[in-house]
Amino acid sequence: MKKTLFGIACMALATSVAAAGTAPRPRIGLVLGGGGARGLAHIGILKVLEEERIPIDCVVGTSMGALVAGSFASGRTAEDLAERVDAAAWDDLLSSRLPRQANSFRQKQADQLALLPVDIGVSDSGVVSLPKSAINTQKVELFLRQLTYSGTVASFDDLPVPYRAIATDLENGEMLVMKDGDLVSAMLASMAVPGVFPPVTRDGHLLADGGLSRNLGVDVARELCADVVIAVDVASPPLKRDAIGNIFSVADQYTRLMILQNQRPQIGSLTAVDVLLTPDLGELASSDFAKAKDFIALGERAARKSLDQLRRYAVSPDSYRAWQAAYTEKRLHPKPITGIEVAKLKYVNPEVMQKVLDVKTGEPLDDKHFKAGLEELYSRGDFTQLDYSLSDRGSGQMLTLTPVEKDWGPNYLNFGLALGTDFDRSNPYSLTARYRRPWINSLGGEFQALVSVGDKNLLVAEFYQPLQIDGYAFVAPRASLSKSPVAIWFDGEQAAEYSYTHSQVGLDLGSSWARYGELRIGPEVNFYRMTRQVGSNVLPSGDQWDWGIRFNLFYDQLDNLNFPTSGTLLHLYGYEALEGKTTVDPITIPTAAGLSTDGLSDFQQYGRYGLEMTHGFKVGDFGGHLALRGQVMREGDSGLSELRWLGGFLNLSSYHYQELLGDQFLYGRLALYRPIKLFSESGKGTYLGGALEVGNMDQSESSRSLTDFDGWHYSLVGYLGVETFLGPFYLGLAYGDNEQMRYYVTLGNPF
Repeated sequence: MKKTLFGIACMALATSVAAAGTAPRPRIGLVLGGGGARGLAHIGILKVLEEERIPIDCVVGTSMGALVAGSFASGRTAEDLAERVDAAAWDDLLSSRLPRQANSFRQKQADQLALLPVDIGVSDSGVVSLPKSAINTQKVELFLRQLTYSGTVASFDDLPVPYRAIATDLENGEMLVMKDGDLVSAMLASMAVPGVFPPVTRDGHLLADGGLSRNLGVDVARELCADVVIAVDVASPPLKRDAIGNIFSVADQYTRLMILQNQRPQIGSLTAVDVLLTPDLGELASSDFAKAKDFIALGERAARKSLDQLRRYAVSPDSYRAWQAAYTEKRLHPKPITGIEVAKLKYVNPEVMQKVLDVKTGEPLDDKHFKAGLEELYSRGDFTQLDYSLSDRGSGQMLTLTPVEKDWGPNYLNFGLALGTDFDRSNPYSLTARYRRPWINSLGGEFQALVSVGDKNLLVAEFYQPLQIDGYAFVAPRASLSKSPVAIWFDGEQAAEYSYTHSQVGLDLGSSWARYGELRIGPEVNFYRMTRQVGSNVLPSGDQWDWGIRFNLFYDQLDNLNFPTSGTLLHLYGYEALEGKTTVDPITIPTAAGLSTDGLSDFQQYGRYGLEMTHGFKVGDFGGHLALRGQVMREGDSGLSELRWLGGFLNLSSYHYQELLGDQFLYGRLALYRPIKLFSESGKGTYLGGALEVGNMDQSESSRSLTDFDGWHYSLVGYLGVETFLGPFYLGLAYGDNEQMRYYVTLGNPF
């Protein structure tokens, strides 16, 4: 009651004195609270304040409020902010992933393995660790640099509107008010929700979301400048009892209540001269960033409902024009880079950063070029964050690069799962684990090992050694061992099953072209073994070894491996066997599938060449792709080497898995799919699609011409496809020239 009477008295005094023209207007401090996407309502508040000619003398923000407040303080108008946040691709900004085309080629190769996108770290002493956050703020930081004109000031008091950002010291839980230094790092620290976004190291403190300690900084605004506070509360209200039904809602409620507790004293400190705005945001959630227009409109509505209170602080048109002119004149702008500092790195060679970023001093930072360089560095997978800060040096800016290396390694594990069924005889599955140790030396040497168990057992190891810091040339010794069942079919019935083992050792010399692809060539030694397990003795059992020269040419700019809409993936390969030996058991029954066994006891030189290509395209609302695969044999007999097959989901789907077997084939697929709103409002990640498949398998050694294939086969496929955390999930059905209907459920598509 005393506070209220005191506030009324102060207001009456300020009004009477101002009317007499003996004192300046009261200074107004704007306080913008945190609330995730709900904080976009602050922009609507700013629009009304501009319309009503209410000048702001200082601004304080927490979390999302700090982002809006910092952008406003740097010189952005409400209209400009509204346009930019509405046009922003929030799903992409809040994703740790780059567009697939931007990833390094080595990163793209991992897509084929259907591994979970989580690196589990293992220290050299065996301690297992996980990342400190689910999402990094790499893209958000670049967005904030644009909003703040890529500029900064020595003190936040020198901004067009003096500014403070509130964060929480993650070590002791104390509030920390940021008033100088790099503007964007202050904004990022204030919004660093623990476990979601990475904490920010700043001035010796490890900082997290300010909402933990002061979601509404009324006291901070009073200390900074405010005679009058306009506070905007956008925090999520507590859940009702019937909405608290699981561990996730309990955790959510815990956060809401914690914020509510530290807000109450701040709201309670407001007096009659102050204004509290609480937009009615209804069911809109803190994660609904895509609904920016709705939030902004509701912020405007809340401000208009309180016009009687707000208009007490409106000034004359001339006074407001003068305030606007001063605000515009002080707007941030980029200055020339006067120097560059790079934080010390533990594993990655700092020369990599210097070569890729190539920042020129004496001129403003080239945002487009610098962003492309950061993207290229990030695509290598060595960093969780590529932070940088700008320090004002009067006529210029010091650029400090503070890259955050992955610190939960230096050894990393990934796991994957693939399984499926055709509800008949085929139920393939695999469990995969990959081990990776990057930056073994200063040139970026990396060791990788892969183990997969299931229907097909696989062990692969490679040491990848760049020969220069840019990685254009490399050498890669490698070895692998695989063992898989091979089914033999006659007229739609399985006649036998063999075990097929293939081991190889090779040494590749190559050249890598960053995100586009690579070329490899080198010697290779192969060992093959075919052993009958069950059924008729219809294929040769025995051993073969050979050695020769292998080459691989890769190009990959596909935007999505499973549901592409643009780009091309191309793989050309070849192997020339120069010498070897074959030892087989005699066959007592005519060969299955027409595979010849003539001369298998005498090794013949042979060549094997092939291609794999996928091209994505878009037609209206439909995405689609054309896929081609094929392999031809040069004159000679490949013996037991490199069996290939058709059959299984999206591999001539109306046929059984491995039903068509041979060493020379052609396969093509034309697919169309459309996003559907089944699991999300946007429909992103869920597709209804269909495909036409054609294929042919040459099963005779006497013919080595693609035009002499026995006959073409086709399948029509329809499917529901969903991109999941575990890989693509499909429900499919197929019918083809074999007059068979086949049904599929797959995860990761192991067929």
